[in-house]
Amino acid sequence: MRSTPGAPGAAARAAPFAHSPRPARLLVPQPAYPYTRSAELTLLCICRPITDKMKTEARLGALEGAMAAAVRDYTKELEAEESKKQAKVRAFNEKAVDLLADDDADDDLEELQKQRIKEMKAEAMRRQEEMRRGHGSYAEVEEKRFLEEVTTTEHVVCHFFHPDFERCKVVDKHMSTVCRKYLDTKFIKVNATEAPFFVTKLQIQMLPCIIMFRKGIAIDRIVGFEELGGTDDFSQLRLEKRLSDKGSITYKRDDIDSDEEEEMSQRKNVKGGGLYSGSKYSRVYKSNDDDEDDDW
Repeated sequence: MRSTPGAPGAAARAAPFAHSPRPARLLVPQPAYPYTRSAELTLLCICRPITDKMKTEARLGALEGAMAAAVRDYTKELEAEESKKQAKVRAFNEKAVDLLADDDADDDLEELQKQRIKEMKAEAMRRQEEMRRGHGSYAEVEEKRFLEEVTTTEHVVCHFFHPDFERCKVVDKHMSTVCRKYLDTKFIKVNATEAPFFVTKLQIQMLPCIIMFRKGIAIDRIVGFEELGGTDDFSQLRLEKRLSDKGSITYKRDDIDSDEEEEMSQRKNVKGGGLYSGSKYSRVYKSNDDDEDDDW
């Protein structure tokens, strides 16, 4: 059917739409899997532990870094302190001291001298008091005074002797010298024939017998010469060292002791005791060694 001029046809009705712009199509990206609520919860469960772990590791790393920094700072402080101390020690050691300078050091030196003089005076007075009480001497004590002697002094060395025994005289010779060297200890002797009570009480069976007392109590004894070398001319050094075993004396070494130690060393290298053969005591006891001293 043909349209007549002036009459609106189909083309005319469609003309306005032919020139209007076509609306743009929105392209929304679609997920690779269907988006549902359960999928969201799954993702949340997977990602949250990983995130928490990363946060924890980050915090731990920060803490370790802080601790390492604190250790470094503390080490530096210690090193600095040590350096200061060493610097002070060096400065003190390198400081020049003039002993003749007139400063406070003179006062300190004078005070030191006064203190030393005071101590020396006190020591001298103590020695005098000890000598007044019998220290520094070797005296014979009667039986009635024996108990007082051993109980009023801390350390006492007593020689029980027989006046006719030569070996007791040998002990007397050494004791007379030792007593002057060790003033802190009192040295006495008792005639065994005139002190039967204490001989029995102390169970003395052989002479010479040296008994050591501490505050009135017998703590040690030397019977005969067996512990002193087994010879009549034993050295004083051997006796001193034996007396010092239990603290009856505090051994003091001197030049004479050095000579005796050298002699003792030489004697050890001589077989048969050749160095003792010239002793008058050895000649006396050569034929009768035990008849007189052991069975008294």
